[in-house]
Amino acid sequence: MGKYFVGSLCKNGLIGGGITAEEDAITYHTGKVTVPKEIRRLVMKYEDIEGLTLDRLLILPTVTVRMRGGGEYQFVVFGRNRFVSTLVEMGVKV
Repeated sequence: MGKYFVGSLCKNGLIGGGITAEEDAITYHTGKVTVPKEIRRLVMKYEDIEGLTLDRLLILPTVTVRMRGGGEYQFVVFGRNRFVSTLVEMGVKV
C-alpha cells in the first residue's frame, strides 16, 4: 500500500486530484473527464525522474517533477515536506 497525497496538477489552471507514491513510481490521478486521458492517470517512475524543484504558486506550495525525457509536471501538494521526503527515500534528487 502506498502513501497518498492531496495534490493538483498545474496545467492550464489547477486540476484537482491526488498523488499516490508506490514502490516504483508516483501516480497522479484525477476524475476530471475534461482533461486528456494521458493526464488523468499520470505514472512517473522514480528511475525516470531527474529531479525536483520546490517553489510556490502565490501562497501554495508546489513541487515540479522534472523527467529525464524532458517533461516537467508542476503540482500543488499539501503535505509537501512529507511528499518530498517520500521521494528522496526512493532515490529521487531534490
